[in-house]
Amino acid sequence: MVFKRTIAAVATCFALNGAVVALPAAAQTDAAQAPQAQPANPSAQATPPATPPQTATPLDVYVVNPEDLLDYNKTIVVPTAYVTLLTEGRVTARKQSGMFQRGNASALASANFKVDGIDKAFAQSLAQKAYDDFVAKLRAAGYTVLTYADIRDRDAIKNAQREKGDGPIGLPAKSESGSSFAIAAPSDEQYFKSALGWGVFAEFVQSGRLVITDATLLIPQYTIAAPQVWGEGSRGYGSVSAEVKVVHGMNLLTASANWMGKPKSRVMRGAPGVQTKQQIINVTEKAGTLQQTANTTPQAANAVSGVLSMLSGAGNIQRSSGNYAFTIDRDAYTAGAMNGISRFNAEVAKAAAEAKP
Repeated sequence: MVFKRTIAAVATCFALNGAVVALPAAAQTDAAQAPQAQPANPSAQATPPATPPQTATPLDVYVVNPEDLLDYNKTIVVPTAYVTLLTEGRVTARKQSGMFQRGNASALASANFKVDGIDKAFAQSLAQKAYDDFVAKLRAAGYTVLTYADIRDRDAIKNAQREKGDGPIGLPAKSESGSSFAIAAPSDEQYFKSALGWGVFAEFVQSGRLVITDATLLIPQYTIAAPQVWGEGSRGYGSVSAEVKVVHGMNLLTASANWMGKPKSRVMRGAPGVQTKQQIINVTEKAGTLQQTANTTPQAANAVSGVLSMLSGAGNIQRSSGNYAFTIDRDAYTAGAMNGISRFNAEVAKAAAEAKP
């Protein structure tokens, strides 16, 4: 994998003989001239490993109680699938000088980003593709799969409450660790209300019992992140630096497929289902185009802070920040998302095919 250009917000401070001299913030860094870093969760602030893989990272999953899928003579029902898409966010990286260095230098870098090109119709079409792929793979594994079309006329399904599409693009939305996401189902009818305790199964449970009594209930969920955004920090003999990098690839942050079968009495070792152990990095290396829309670094404040620290030895905080727009390429975005989603669905189908009583 080669990124020809990595857009970054960088803040660097140098501590010399107790004085701190602030250097200008860099707006762009050639990837060929600097070590590449592994793209991480957009909402994370931890520094990732220094060298990324050349292809997507391996997919490793937890599988809990696959024998539940054998209930009801290997008949399962998949009423919906949820695809959560990153739409905007902010990432911050900070590094401070060592406790024995004079000047107490600190570097702080941040980036705000917004994703353009995702609307309701596109998001729901992606959820439909994920849903169809999931159903097809489970059928290929030897299971009878009931879809939403097979159960939609049941009273329990007709009476189930649906979520309101009151987010910015007409879909339900959520915020987490400084990032915003839109959540899509294949259709408005297939976006069932969630609740604490039962989660996405809430509308399928009444008085602690499933309203579906002829199949094991299974609901897959996926979270897609593009662009890739992460923070880095370093500290040397006389300097500290912090950097936020933004690149145009895509990660499958999380994927899970949990199920509920016949009631059982057993010691629980986790929620029955399949889920990823870690995010899958680089399901595609380019899902769109990236542009810096503004450099919001307060240069004047940094300069004053640097001069004062040189006189007093009190230290300096060097800040760098920028705003970025990521415009998706719908074909590339869909291909990347389905690369990760299909790989996960294959792991669920594998667990189902290998299930034993």
